[in-house]
Amino acid sequence: MAREQGKKVIVIESKETFDKIIDEAGNRHVLVEFYATWCGPCAIIGPRLEQLAEEYADRLLILKIDVDDHEDIAIEYEVTSMPTFLIIKNKVKLAQFVGSNSEKVESTVEKYCGKPDNTNINTNTTTATAKPTPVATPKANPTRELKENGKSVGPSKSVSPESSPTATIEKKLPRP
Repeated sequence: MAREQGKKVIVIESKETFDKIIDEAGNRHVLVEFYATWCGPCAIIGPRLEQLAEEYADRLLILKIDVDDHEDIAIEYEVTSMPTFLIIKNKVKLAQFVGSNSEKVESTVEKYCGKPDNTNINTNTTTATAKPTPVATPKANPTRELKENGKSVGPSKSVSPESSPTATIEKKLPRP
């Protein structure tokens, strides 16, 4: 059997369950984290995996496999460090990487699954949303100047800040 950790991340309890979930996932992507209960970095990234499970609920399954309990699966995937992550689709390993860098996990998931679906995010969670604002709105010229880290990076061809996600956000919001 497998048990759910929190709401969405599935903790694998047997090789048979892992194989069954991979078989039944079909066209859906599967993110697998190989972890150990004694691994500090594994524990640190756990809450972010829960968030990703919510954000990608319709496109991604997230599984956790304890390497101490399931050494056979760890050997099969040549896991030597924790955490190790895999992306699997249609029973094919698409990517494998090591480390608890949440940005790497996010960018890899986004690469294979696309942008997160904000409709699946729990509305009880407090998140800040910044609306793009133009740096300059010239009257005679329908372009505006874009800035990155306070430096000009060139004109944008978009006139309306609502139609362009390339407006400056002066302050970075902290990640939840």
